[in-house]
Amino acid sequence: MQDSIKAVLQLSKEDRMVQSSHKLLNSFPDKKKHLQEPLAKVEHQILNYKNKIGTYTQQIEEREKLVLIEKEKIKKSDLKMQAVKNQKEYAASQKEIETVNKIIKRVEDQILELEGQKEPIEEKLNTITVEYSEEKVILDKKLEKLVEEETSVKEKIGIYNALKKELLNKIDTDLLQKYEKLSQRKIIPSAIEISAPNCQGCAIAIPAQLFNEIIQFSNGVCPHCGRLLFYKKPKPVEEKPKTKTKKKATRKTKTAKKGK
Repeated sequence: MQDSIKAVLQLSKEDRMVQSSHKLLNSFPDKKKHLQEPLAKVEHQILNYKNKIGTYTQQIEEREKLVLIEKEKIKKSDLKMQAVKNQKEYAASQKEIETVNKIIKRVEDQILELEGQKEPIEEKLNTITVEYSEEKVILDKKLEKLVEEETSVKEKIGIYNALKKELLNKIDTDLLQKYEKLSQRKIIPSAIEISAPNCQGCAIAIPAQLFNEIIQFSNGVCPHCGRLLFYKKPKPVEEKPKTKTKKKATRKTKTAKKGK
């Protein structure tokens, strides 16, 4: 019976550690997300800058194509001028060329304006990209460390579970059934040792009569939380060695000397 009690108490400790490990394991996704959030914001900024640059680039390319088309018109007008037969036709061709040149000038001004708007965004993108690359290196190291911690916790849980299987075989059937009922109700630790009239699980005082019974039979059940309680003799209090006190020397007064 004593081996069974030792096993159930050890199992209770292991279950408590497994519970803590699972809580820690469940916290890793949030930790990773918290680490990645700042860079995710920067990635969003980079994407916005790239989209803006893409829009400006498209607008510039469209206007550059328009300039080429208008220049082709000038070439055709130049050929017409060479074939004109009178002053009126020459003046019409000349006016057509002037109109096209005005269009080209206006479109080229638009291109310069768009390039001027695009340039500072490209500079911002270059700066933020460099900063992002540096922060990414730091983040990757932190994430790598976090993954190592996560792997370590998983390994510990595996060790706990393996030990748990060994302990289950050492516990008496009746005691194990009681223990498993508590575990299913998520009352962890389910079995604890006490040396004083209070439950270490729910921190509530145990009635004196019940505590005396636990002392007598070495085990019992908490009336409040239902945990399995096992009595453990308290450690004897070590007495502190007495220190010798030196008697204070009394000074003889002059009056006392005279009395002699």
